[in-house]
Amino acid sequence: MSIEELKRPERADEYRIEELKQLFPEIFSDGKLNIELLTKLVNEVDEEIIQSDSREFFGLQWIGKKEARKLASIPPSGTLNKVVGAGVNENYTENVFIEGDNLEILRIIQKSYKERVQTIYIDPPYNTNKDYIYKDSFKEPVEDYLRKTNQADEEGLLTSNPKASGRYHANWLNMMYPRLKLAWSLLKPDGILCVSISDIEEANLRKLLDEIFGEENHVNTISVKSKVSAGASGGGEDKRLKKNLEYIYIYAKNLNELKPLTHLNQHMDLMKLITEMREEGRSWKYTSVFTDMGERKKVASTVDGDGNPIEIFLRENVKRTTISKIMREEGLSEEEVYKKYINTIFRDTNAQSSIRQRVIDAVPGLESDQVYEVEYVPRSGKNKGNKIVQTYVGNTIQLVVWLKDVVEEKDGVLMKLEKLGTLWDDIDYNNVGREGGIPYPNGKKPIDLIKRCIEINDTGEGIILDFFAGSGSTGHAVLDMNREDGGKRKFILVQLPEEAMDSGFEVITELTKQRLINSTEQLNDLDGNNNNIDRGFSVYELAKSNVQKWENDTMDVNRLNENLELFSNSPFTDGAQEIDILIELMLNQGFPLNSLIKKDEIGENVLWVIEHELVPFPLVVCLDEILYQSTESYLLNNFEKTTFICVDDALNDKQKILLSERMNVKTI
Repeated sequence: MSIEELKRPERADEYRIEELKQLFPEIFSDGKLNIELLTKLVNEVDEEIIQSDSREFFGLQWIGKKEARKLASIPPSGTLNKVVGAGVNENYTENVFIEGDNLEILRIIQKSYKERVQTIYIDPPYNTNKDYIYKDSFKEPVEDYLRKTNQADEEGLLTSNPKASGRYHANWLNMMYPRLKLAWSLLKPDGILCVSISDIEEANLRKLLDEIFGEENHVNTISVKSKVSAGASGGGEDKRLKKNLEYIYIYAKNLNELKPLTHLNQHMDLMKLITEMREEGRSWKYTSVFTDMGERKKVASTVDGDGNPIEIFLRENVKRTTISKIMREEGLSEEEVYKKYINTIFRDTNAQSSIRQRVIDAVPGLESDQVYEVEYVPRSGKNKGNKIVQTYVGNTIQLVVWLKDVVEEKDGVLMKLEKLGTLWDDIDYNNVGREGGIPYPNGKKPIDLIKRCIEINDTGEGIILDFFAGSGSTGHAVLDMNREDGGKRKFILVQLPEEAMDSGFEVITELTKQRLINSTEQLNDLDGNNNNIDRGFSVYELAKSNVQKWENDTMDVNRLNENLELFSNSPFTDGAQEIDILIELMLNQGFPLNSLIKKDEIGENVLWVIEHELVPFPLVVCLDEILYQSTESYLLNNFEKTTFICVDDALNDKQKILLSERMNVKTI
């Protein structure tokens, strides 16, 4: 559809606008469509030409934004090589840890993981003077990565970002923009992104995410109490208040696809909550107890508005008392009473509902000390379609609200469930230093914080991605959640092997791997090595392509001769391993890293068959120098609509024609 067609009123209906938002969320600002920016993105028109006759639009602008946008669209130049022996249970696991520059890695996995990631959690550099900011390049991204990590000559491109640089915020935005843009395309339609940030770049990040995801897909901004006031930092100044908050931005890929968040709760120590309420003069209402529920007999029946039955029962010989009386009579502490009688502690409330009124109408002579139970099937709400039992007390039919419905015991402590809001002040930061058994002075996040982010959009089996993995807290959180509920969540972690200062490790990636190993061992100690739970991880590293690439520099005669010499020998680089060639080919064809790779020997040829449940047809690869006739017949008889990749010289002209009639043939 052309731009002119979009301008026509009959084409600009709500459906097509919504479709455009899903394809290009960055072209909407303040609810208005930026036609010029859409033109640029679709037709790749130079930005200076567009701006020569354009209207002004609201949005975040900075030096280098044009180049940052382009960085998200250039194809990858590298690949991922498997580091055999560096992981845990690596032949059976679906969890992945990747060492390398996250921008190039996000490009590499685009085909394989597009719209397959459930949740992305990242804790990027906060842009303090000590943070590393990645200077990305258009040319030879893998070469830049090798220089950054001191694996190649020339000055490294990984540097700190001092305010004196003159482009302090611009450098950070240029680093974040292409990574967030690529992350957006990896999310499932109902997926979410959670980004931790401090107040240094918080305002800029909000505008950046509004542009990439669309401001209508902003779910919430979370304030996290990360430090107690007494220990909060203020930079040694006396003209600013002490800081004790960090923030998490939550964005949906498409808010319309996101499920309601009614299942989310935060936990508060029950006894501490009761104490705080008393000190503040607030009333704690869960103080009544049924020590004996007596016997039940049916006393009446009625119907709801649709004519469905409502059964009413009387509880006889019920014994009701209070928490304080039990404490005196049984010599128990308040906490002991709550634990002992947790299932029958309650409060009553004057709940106005049609059910309550029907009970009043159906039961004559209600008495003040009577207890009634009502059985019915709700027509709406969370219990819609399921029979439930509600308890009422007294002649005014007060609804009984059970404490057990809002409290659960966790590690021997009673925890009150509160509906989750945007202030997270219950995350324990005191023990974060000991989590995972490794030191990480750059600031680990508690796994409970990351678990809560995952719970927002949890299915129990999705892919969780963290491309600023740091110490590996996200991987630890996924492993721990699977232990708690038997889930099948999988993680993909990405981390640059930058210097790991004051940690005892040379580079952060070594620290990350050790954290994952420690976490696996700790969880196995808790419940044994449960074969039903994936507690392993495979390790991959960013590397140059295993396939020879033509250097497109026709003005250089020496380079031309080198190209010709290379391609007259083998299509693969020196030292390329078979498994790494296969991984590169399958990633190029959209197969995830956890695909099944099978080896079939057909006569004198070896065929590799790659399959994944999310890809409709397998990928077949032959790396041999000659494809024999028996293998040709096997392919024709067993594979149709399948991509077949082989060495170009392995096929004669007749084979190319025959195979192409049944298969999608590609040569290297």
